[in-house]
Amino acid sequence: VGGGAYILTSPQTSSPAGTATTTPPVVGDTYGMVQYTDPGYGFTFWYPSSWQILPATMNDTTSFPGGTLVQTLQAGSPGGVMIYIVNSPAHTITDEQNGHASPIAQTKYFYNSAAQQWMVAYPEGVNSATAGATTTADVSNTTVSGLIMLASGRRFDTSIIPLSTTTFLVVSDGGGSNSTVLAKTISRTGASVNSSALSSALQAEANAYADMQPSASTAPNIQQLNAPGSVSLQQGGIAEIRNESFYFTLQSLSSSSATIQLTPVGCWNSFPSDPPPQIRCMIATVLIPPQMLSAGQTYRAAHYGITLMQISNGTAAFAVSASPAQ
Repeated sequence: VGGGAYILTSPQTSSPAGTATTTPPVVGDTYGMVQYTDPGYGFTFWYPSSWQILPATMNDTTSFPGGTLVQTLQAGSPGGVMIYIVNSPAHTITDEQNGHASPIAQTKYFYNSAAQQWMVAYPEGVNSATAGATTTADVSNTTVSGLIMLASGRRFDTSIIPLSTTTFLVVSDGGGSNSTVLAKTISRTGASVNSSALSSALQAEANAYADMQPSASTAPNIQQLNAPGSVSLQQGGIAEIRNESFYFTLQSLSSSSATIQLTPVGCWNSFPSDPPPQIRCMIATVLIPPQMLSAGQTYRAAHYGITLMQISNGTAAFAVSASPAQ
């Protein structure tokens, strides 16, 4: 951490990662966003005031080859935005583990000190736009403070932000949110940004997370069960089917129907009641779209079925079977 602090204050190493502007900070409406400051690694970001930020110390040398994952910040609920802090004395970071699942390529970034520029390569797999060749990285996308946002093929919505040539932030989500809008607000601690640009970024973030705000202010109603079994949920409630490795959320409810969102659980995701996994890997899987069920209707998958039994007083009752009829 001490070395990281020196790098962040050294003009020789911090300049290639992006340069902050010097205009006054945002004033006026922050659109329900609040600012988080990380005291150890010297950066800030803005997030919805109803969210919690949960830090965890790590020592993971496999998730991001070339660097060591030293800390995570879970922003909001599990499966939402995750910020990974990666230290790399070798000035390099790769967005996926070695031996990850195809067809998505590994994206590797490294700093060329002689040319003073970021380079990109694809050690495993082929990026269709570049045919896998090592080339100069695209550094045109930046945060509101001027930090570079490097693109990533990592699932799902992911950006890599160098705080310096040896300290990286990987901002990603589990498929349930748009992490780019949060990543846009990242700055080094103490940096001033253009107030108009920051205000626009906060408004965009508020709009992106508007649908998540009502249920984020209170702890979700999470119920754990095995199939076969039954569960009653209110809107926003979650049923974790532990023995079938999936969970579903009651997204919306009317007098005659209920809409549920199903999420498979694997090494790229976890149950909402579980702590975030320390090691992430890639599973080639197709997301299940939201399912609208009427009373008595069943959604069936390979190993289970979910039946909406009834709707009463703002609560939906479901039956979950382990072996649906063929």
